[in-house]
Amino acid sequence: MITIVISIMLLVIILTSWFILVRDWQECNIPGPLPLPLLGFAHNLIMIKPSGFLPLLHRFKMEYGDAFRVHLFHNPYVILSHPKYVEPLVSHSELITKGRSYSFLRPWLGDGLLTSTGFRWRTTRKFLTPAFHFNVLQNFLPVFLKNEKILIKKLQNYADGRAFDAFPIIALTALDNVTESIMGVSIEAQTNSESEYVKAIETVAKIVSLRMRNPFAGEETIFRLLRHKKAQDEALGVLHSQTQKVIKMRREELKNVNKSGVNEQSDNGIKNKHDFLDLLLLSTIDGKKIDDQHVREEVDTFMFEGHDTTTSGISFTLYCLAKHPEMQEKILEEQRRILGQNLDRDPSYVDLKEMKYLELVIKESLRMYPSVPLIERLMVKDTEIAGLKLRKGTSVLVNIMEMHRNPELYDNPLEFRPERHDTASANSAKNAFSWLAFSAGPRNCIGQKFAMMELKITVASVIKNFTVLPVDVEEPGLCAELILRSEVGVNIKLKPRNKTC
Repeated sequence: MITIVISIMLLVIILTSWFILVRDWQECNIPGPLPLPLLGFAHNLIMIKPSGFLPLLHRFKMEYGDAFRVHLFHNPYVILSHPKYVEPLVSHSELITKGRSYSFLRPWLGDGLLTSTGFRWRTTRKFLTPAFHFNVLQNFLPVFLKNEKILIKKLQNYADGRAFDAFPIIALTALDNVTESIMGVSIEAQTNSESEYVKAIETVAKIVSLRMRNPFAGEETIFRLLRHKKAQDEALGVLHSQTQKVIKMRREELKNVNKSGVNEQSDNGIKNKHDFLDLLLLSTIDGKKIDDQHVREEVDTFMFEGHDTTTSGISFTLYCLAKHPEMQEKILEEQRRILGQNLDRDPSYVDLKEMKYLELVIKESLRMYPSVPLIERLMVKDTEIAGLKLRKGTSVLVNIMEMHRNPELYDNPLEFRPERHDTASANSAKNAFSWLAFSAGPRNCIGQKFAMMELKITVASVIKNFTVLPVDVEEPGLCAELILRSEVGVNIKLKPRNKTC
């Protein structure tokens, strides 16, 4: 009898789910696959490898077009891959709430700039913008140059023609750059890759990626039963305690020199490299100083955003250049024109701005391999975008990777052509929103100049010291996790360059 009752209840639940999903599917004016009861589209994601997700989205794009809809369980998702839909979405001043996937970052980042919305986001964005003014960015240059030299020394151990994965090596350089720039302290990740802090970042990043990729692990009730929950809690303890330690130490330094406002003159011994953290510690909202938790969330956010994204950008730029020795020579010619024959001279901030061809190369690499291949917005009210009816609760994904490789927008999109990004070229993109490597609109990347400066310094230095060679393997299996990665690593070869030639 109990078995019959349970069976009837399950049947009712399945039929009810089926009715709701089919009704939702029929009423929507956006095409997509018919959802299954309870699961929706989730069953398609359970068995695929990380490298299978982007091809799956591509297959559905080819079948349903530049805007299509799927369900994960009963949650509707719309995926966009054309500027005609993307431009009105990302440029909208009110549609600024990030999608469901970003909730997996909240245990780490809290309500930092990446995950917050509304008043919290607007006020934080406003008072943090000066931290990325070019006058402040110049103070980070010595940090980048110091860490670039450590990187080159490490890479000399690989300059024997053997293939190696550049990604984890670059990641440590990027981590050193962002910790010293944002927090004002060096964790020396490049010389201590086994440190507790470095391992904790790796652990949290992998777990968040798993939850974004696997819809069952994304369910909080299920996640709490998995071993990953304990591992995440332990790693977050390490990350948060380190940030809190730095905040406490910096508060004491500011107190000792009697600095209490962001507009005071910095002639009292305060080091300029602390500008980002100082802004957080000294700024006020409605006349009140920002509490330590808010500061910690913003620092952790920039630790995350300024580390993995630049790692991906640098690694894939080197991967692209490995296939194009003629472009490496062009970069060298530009370096000699700017720096003179002494390529060992450190570039100034003005020198970096003159590296126009290098910037085109980096932009083209970010077109083909965007560091953040997908971004997401949550519709907090019923909305219509470019004729698409989006009901409240819908998560909208912008498939930047697909858009960047759209043949309607880029001729021969799989061909690496830096000149596409020369605004004077006839081959430049037809729409300003065709290239979204740093997003666009009100929620564009606040640190894009910081990132471009780091990419230029690092890529130029590698090219000045080494000839980058390709590895004879197929294109890497691209994985859309927190950032763009490769399933098999971003593999290259190096050989020492004769810089006197």
